[in-house]
Amino acid sequence: MNRQAGGAARPDRPPPPWQSSPSLASAADRDHADDQGQATAELAVGLPSLVMVFLLAVWMLAVMFGQGRCADAARIGARLAARGESDSVVAAAVAQAAPAHAALRLTRHDGLVDVQVSVVIGSTVLGQLIPRRAVSAHVVAPAEPDLPVAAPDPAPAAATGAGAGAGAEVSGRSDGP
Repeated sequence: MNRQAGGAARPDRPPPPWQSSPSLASAADRDHADDQGQATAELAVGLPSLVMVFLLAVWMLAVMFGQGRCADAARIGARLAARGESDSVVAAAVAQAAPAHAALRLTRHDGLVDVQVSVVIGSTVLGQLIPRRAVSAHVVAPAEPDLPVAAPDPAPAAATGAGAGAGAEVSGRSDGP
């Protein structure tokens, strides 16, 4: 029975169901009795999946940005080489624009300048979880006719990119005006 502030019972209102019927409260408990640990199991399955999706999304972004930086570096290299800049100047400019550990291939032939920049994106630390992907960009541009074609440097630059271990292959021949 409900009591008023003075302690008198109010017979006009029934008590709430959770107070009057113990069978309702125990039925609710029985419905969820076998759910214990379900949230933990769902989290144990879902969290690694979420982490893997996040890592793959970051990897895809790294590949996309690496491809873009290789394309920019190849365009810069082709533009400089077409203007007649030396191979070392082209390699230095490409190294600044390209991703770390990028390789440069520069070829001059038949009045054309051929520049290819490539790099491998991926992690050796995480092994097979994140795949390694080679991205590259290739640009061919005509050499400007009024400028003399720069002769290849006797010792091509040994490193392009920000890190050690990157190589440059610079070749070409002077076709003279």
